[in-house]
Amino acid sequence: MSLKLRLRAASLELRFQISCRQSLWLLMAPFSWSRTRRFRAGRESLPEEGRVHRGLALVIDGFPGSANSFATRAFRAMQEERVPVGNHYHSPAETIRATRLGVPVLLTLRRPIDSVNSMVRRWPFVSFESALRWYVMFYEAVEPHLDRMVLSDFGTTTSEFPTVVAAMNRKFGTSFGTNLPAERMAEFEPRLRQSEEEQQRRAVEKREMECSYRRSTSEPRRKAAEAIFVRLAHRSLGD
Repeated sequence: MSLKLRLRAASLELRFQISCRQSLWLLMAPFSWSRTRRFRAGRESLPEEGRVHRGLALVIDGFPGSANSFATRAFRAMQEERVPVGNHYHSPAETIRATRLGVPVLLTLRRPIDSVNSMVRRWPFVSFESALRWYVMFYEAVEPHLDRMVLSDFGTTTSEFPTVVAAMNRKFGTSFGTNLPAERMAEFEPRLRQSEEEQQRRAVEKREMECSYRRSTSEPRRKAAEAIFVRLAHRSLGD
């Protein structure tokens, strides 16, 4: 692995070590600044969505690969007016802070094998074992604070998102729009636009990734990740 990639992996390690400790949330400032610069240069998110503050209407967050992008894009499409949505923090410290500021939080959840494989596919310089360890750290950090969030599993998020937004309205007393025509789902979920050939290719890739996941991670770590997933899944909207 090149020095550049090793540095990127080390940066992610540092980020998760900090972000999974609420007492260290102030040390997330450099990552917030970097995210804000990225949002300023991008088309989808606004710079003010790059950090947690009271002016946010909502925070959508979760471990990478848990339908965070889908939820953010679908939510925006459902609102008549643009509202500031904190997104893609992948940071328990910032998400927990949002709850303490009274900002509604939607937390996404996906099975560890799928979340980890998605992360490694996107960032091949990340090892399966590191990603799995971060998964456990992430959800162990947010678990004590779930009562102040709405938790949605992957299937519910990607197929029944209007019910997720309705649940947020009930819990937080908000009035977010909940209308998302079924024909628009493909705009936010790439898998719905795949040809049969693409679906077959992705199925093969998925089986290969799952084999690599099991071969490259320890059984105790896998069991710990599955255990916390099961605990949280019982508290999610999809249960």
